[in-house]
Amino acid sequence: FFYNHVQTNPKSQMKHLLSVAQVLLLCGLPCRVLSRPNHVQEQNEGYWTNIFRGMVVGWETLKVFLVDEEDEEYYPEYEYNPTTIQIVGLGLGRTGTTSVVMALEILGYTVIHDDEHTELTDLWTANERGDIDMDEFHQLLGKRGYNATFKTANNEWVAKHPEIKAILTVRDTPDQYVDSWLVAAPFIRLLEQRPFCWMKTVKALMPSFESEFKWETTDDNPDKYLDRETLRDNYEDYVEWVQDTIPPERLLTFNVKQGWGPLCEYLGYPIPDGPFPHVHTRSKLEGEMFFLELITW
Repeated sequence: FFYNHVQTNPKSQMKHLLSVAQVLLLCGLPCRVLSRPNHVQEQNEGYWTNIFRGMVVGWETLKVFLVDEEDEEYYPEYEYNPTTIQIVGLGLGRTGTTSVVMALEILGYTVIHDDEHTELTDLWTANERGDIDMDEFHQLLGKRGYNATFKTANNEWVAKHPEIKAILTVRDTPDQYVDSWLVAAPFIRLLEQRPFCWMKTVKALMPSFESEFKWETTDDNPDKYLDRETLRDNYEDYVEWVQDTIPPERLLTFNVKQGWGPLCEYLGYPIPDGPFPHVHTRSKLEGEMFFLELITW
């Protein structure tokens, strides 16, 4: 009934969305944005626990997207603990990037990953307009206090900057990567539907989302972004391309199953206490996608 009513009554669409949000708030879901998982060993959690955690992440994603920044101008003079970009993550999605991000934060880095991109809409908009190039983009990231970044630079950009080290995350096999990525890939389809297509933040980030979900995973064949063979072939070609582009002394090809040892040796840090993070499990992602699917039409 709810689905049919929403489809046939456009004026009530946002009202229903807000009603869903109110219900979730009354159910006691968190009201702050969760910047990272708060459990570094999510693979040890039960399936349904991770499903619920994923639904909470979906709710948090919706809240972030609903933020409507009135001014999209970027501020080149804005500085907060200014530094420079030192680490660039080059792994495709669903290769353990979130776990590596949490590991880098444990080591003391300030990292840009999925959650931070909604705070960079001014820079993405300026880059799309041609106001700043990628060198200026990353200089501004440094001025804002970030010294490591994922999903803002490619291997060709890194190759031109000898001061930067890169981390290429990989899975055990290409098929393992494809199995996991196909759970995440429909996210871009959801963003193309209501209510997300109405949201200002989503509109600003859509070019980068399309690049990540439809172009870089398919070797520039966006119509095949759900095609298993295309994804598998692209994964193999991408890993080889990155390894051929960046000198080996500035590139760590890393599987999160290897743990702290290779990462700390590469970056020159002692191995910290505690286990290496293993987060953002497939069941958690399934929960997130289920929630987002519920509120689209």
